[in-house]
Amino acid sequence: MNNFIKVCGITNLDDLELLTTLDVDAVGFNLYQKSKRFIDIHHVKKLVEKLPEKYLIVLIFVNHEKEFVSDCLKQIPNAIPQFHGDESREYCERFEKEYIKAIRINSDTDLEKINDDFKDAKMLIFDSFDEQEYGGTGRTFDLNLLEDKVRVPYLVAGGINESNFQSSLKLENCIGIDVCSSVEEEPGIKDHSKVKNLVEKVRSFHV
Repeated sequence: MNNFIKVCGITNLDDLELLTTLDVDAVGFNLYQKSKRFIDIHHVKKLVEKLPEKYLIVLIFVNHEKEFVSDCLKQIPNAIPQFHGDESREYCERFEKEYIKAIRINSDTDLEKINDDFKDAKMLIFDSFDEQEYGGTGRTFDLNLLEDKVRVPYLVAGGINESNFQSSLKLENCIGIDVCSSVEEEPGIKDHSKVKNLVEKVRSFHV
């Protein structure tokens, strides 16, 4: 099975058009206003019109009001939500759609509770813990925190690049990677050669 590749933090047509030429699975748009990669839902709608149906559209929310989430999902009905804040299982499931739950992991994270609470998620994403930021820090974390402890299929995020992705993909139940800042020129602007090189290397990698 191919490893799953999600490219997150897309803000412009140039970067989106690059992804349509590459073998990626999912494209993420960040609707969190405090993010350096924030994009308005109306702009997202215009961009995804250019995206072939085979790509999974992921809308990223961080502790948003449920009405906002519902409205965005109505505007782009083929998208699925990614909850990257402190949302509970009840909150994530109330929209009656497949969803992705992102977890900022550190040594205090209760993975047994995560397994139980989010066993029905489409997948999890594990990202570096930061007191101030909800993702996009570009910092890696200790993969030993995950080893043999997660039962739900998951992606690894946090500083994933062409020199370190292999360790993540060797973990049990890790189905792929989620990349953002490690393949950027600046926040919200992708470095096309970095994206292309990483995708090609992941696609040629086999555990």
